[in-house]
Order: sequence, then C-alpha cells, then structure tokens
Amino acid sequence: MLTAFRDILQKTARSLGIEPAMHLVQARGAWSELLGPALAGASEPRALRGGVLMVTATHALAAQEVNLRKEEILRELRRRIPQADLRQVRVVIRTPGGGGE
Repeated sequence: MLTAFRDILQKTARSLGIEPAMHLVQARGAWSELLGPALAGASEPRALRGGVLMVTATHALAAQEVNLRKEEILRELRRRIPQADLRQVRVVIRTPGGGGE
C-alpha cells in the first residue's frame, strides 16, 4: 500500500510537535496570492497558536484592510490547509524595533 508523501510529512510533523509551524509556513506561502502584493508586503503571518493566526502589519491601514478581509482570508486558508483548524485571524501593528507581538 502506498502512502502519499503529504500524509507522511503531516504524521511526522505531528509526532515531532511541529505541525503548527508547518501550517504557518503554508499560510505564509499563500499570503501574497490571497491578499495581493501590496497588502501582503505590508502584512505577514507571524504565528499560529490554538487555531489563531497572528498577523503583523506595518501600519494601521494595512491592519484595517486585513481585519476587513478576515472572513475571506479564513475561508481560503481553511480550504487550502484544512488540517490547521484555523478559527481566527488577529492583527497587530508592528512597531519599529518591536516584534509587534
């Protein structure tokens, strides 16, 4: 019986406790396509904990735009990464010299 490589990676990531990090990488990979280059350049998925995707924005306007598109973003990321169990997107503004988290 053949097992899909994707399934092997998922099982391994789960057993190593790095599955959320793998899902974060997948969300980052889709970010520019989902939001377009301008908004993706001003925002970034930074963490994924307990189904909450933490996003930093470089300024208030970018944060507001991501907030306005939360449901659309969640819907598309859930479609692309169903095993991530995404429930919420939270946006914070990154302050100069700070991590924004």
